[in-house]
Amino acid sequence: MYGFIVLVLVFFLNQHHAATTGRNISEEDELITVVTVYRHGDRAPIKPIPTSKYCDPSYWPMGFGHLTKFGIERQYDLGKWLRKRYDFLLSPTYKASEIYVRSTDEDRVLMSAYSNLAGLYPPQGSQVWNDRIFWQPIPVHTIPRNIDDVIVEKRSCPKYDTLLKATIKSDYFSRINDKYADLYKTISNWTGIDVSDVEDIKLIRSTLYAIKSYNATYLPEWEKDMNWHLIDNLAGLAYFRYTSTPTMKRLKSGPFFHYLLNHLDLATSTNRASPAPKMLMISAHDTSLSGILNSMGVFDGYPPDFAATVIWELKKRRNGERYINLYFKSEKGLERLRIIGCEIDCDYGTFKDIMQNVAISIGSWAKECNRLSEKFV
Repeated sequence: MYGFIVLVLVFFLNQHHAATTGRNISEEDELITVVTVYRHGDRAPIKPIPTSKYCDPSYWPMGFGHLTKFGIERQYDLGKWLRKRYDFLLSPTYKASEIYVRSTDEDRVLMSAYSNLAGLYPPQGSQVWNDRIFWQPIPVHTIPRNIDDVIVEKRSCPKYDTLLKATIKSDYFSRINDKYADLYKTISNWTGIDVSDVEDIKLIRSTLYAIKSYNATYLPEWEKDMNWHLIDNLAGLAYFRYTSTPTMKRLKSGPFFHYLLNHLDLATSTNRASPAPKMLMISAHDTSLSGILNSMGVFDGYPPDFAATVIWELKKRRNGERYINLYFKSEKGLERLRIIGCEIDCDYGTFKDIMQNVAISIGSWAKECNRLSEKFV
């Protein structure tokens, strides 16, 4: 199916080449701008496990799917980490011209952005407005998800839906599901959820991950008998499937890359009356990150952790040349990612050329989404 099996093999054989890096940023070259996209912090399960006594809402006072106190703390810590890494780039006090923050219109994602900013910009000096409250309001911009023009996962796209349905029914995934039918049956009996596809495994894994992060004593006894390496791999396939072809990458993540490249272009421009923000921050979802990473060919197949973060750093040499580096921060630490053909200190023009096949304006995206008669891969 349009080379799908080959793409899946490439996915497993071409894992991203990543090196853990804890070194400070060199200030020899000028850091022009930083873009961060992170997953929200720890949340309660979106849907509880029916067979568990902890499916009762009384065990989840924040509400199903909402940010927990641990998610608030994790995002606050991420903000402090960003402050430490980019303290030389950002002013110690909040300046509206230096940072622009965007979030999808989901409570846990908006709350994550505010929590992150609390760690990034603790009030100082004249910005302290209450000696007992070590926090200040910083704007976070959002738009309803069904009309979001950057993170378009909830916008209607008939062409993408057709592609995804075909991929789900492909021979490759049929064989995967047949191979693990016995496992699916066992997990169905454990959970009370009808498991028939890797998407179901992804959702159950996500629920267990959320439970463990909140209160490990809530985990069911059978969780100890799960082959977590296998579960992670099957869930990873579900994430990969969302952007498994070039067209799916463009329709799922293309508007984001159009937005990213526009920001980076503005940051490199010398003819603007007002400079681009030094930091562009986007608070989003696990599927946002996996789609973005896979569209650059660097998704390793592991489901994104809470507060996992993709970072682009655009720098300028003394001779004016501009280059970009890409990082991924997770529970494992900070990794440098290497895009094929655009690795360490990648020329910005080269990066743009590579991503032009993915990037698409929202207007062109909307037109393509409604073209169903043409052949596509």
